[in-house]
Amino acid sequence: MKPLGFKGVVAKDLQGVFLNLEEFADLHTVKYGGRVVEDIPVSIQETEQSERTQMKDDHAQGFFQEQAVLFCARSDLPGKLPGPGDWLEINSGKNPQFFHKYQVGAASEEMGMARIELGRFGQ
Repeated sequence: MKPLGFKGVVAKDLQGVFLNLEEFADLHTVKYGGRVVEDIPVSIQETEQSERTQMKDDHAQGFFQEQAVLFCARSDLPGKLPGPGDWLEINSGKNPQFFHKYQVGAASEEMGMARIELGRFGQ
């Protein structure tokens, strides 16, 4: 049997380690650009939760900005990746019928993985 090259090793690690459902990933349904992709292995890394900057005449209290990064196999997302300003929804692991709605900050692909930076406001 021929040994795996670098790309083969990386592809194997994506599924076997980074997107392993017993290690880092969970199954989620992702919606973007009119597409619905059901039950794909996704790793969501929450990066920051901060109070939003209030404007002078803004009297809304208790809102904060959440930021996260979604990682998944690029092959699991059909078509073009969502771009900055697009909306992406991910179902909740605790309640699969409930979807969190995020705005995309950036999206890229590297060595078979999609990396999508997300942001949203919450209470």
